[in-house]
Amino acid sequence: MRHNYLALAVLVAAGLMAGCGGRAANPTPQVSIYDRYMSCDEIREEVARNYEAQSLLVRDRVWAEEKNDMIMGLSLAFPPGWFAVDPTVEGEYGESPQEIEGSALATRARYLIATAQKDECWPDPKVWSPL
Repeated sequence: MRHNYLALAVLVAAGLMAGCGGRAANPTPQVSIYDRYMSCDEIREEVARNYEAQSLLVRDRVWAEEKNDMIMGLSLAFPPGWFAVDPTVEGEYGESPQEIEGSALATRARYLIATAQKDECWPDPKVWSPL
């Protein structure tokens, strides 16, 4: 009976750690139906938010890689820990959720900047002006 509880505990622990194995990408669409109603200030604010979000995604990917390294090291003593490794950050460049989302944010920012340039409000004339 005691052996059954141990086996059950190991299976539950492995199942819980398997839930830590990564996440799906949620990329930002390039175009929104509300883009045509955005003012120049709103465009600048969204581009700034996109750049900040890209920075956070880079930090998130680095943390995920470091977490994987720690889990792999600890899994030598506790093999079910391998189920907690995040496989999405172990692949080729451009395949992790953070990179997919970062690329989508960069594409969105380029689209917004191009839209603002057509409306002649990028760059901000109060901050920078050509010679």
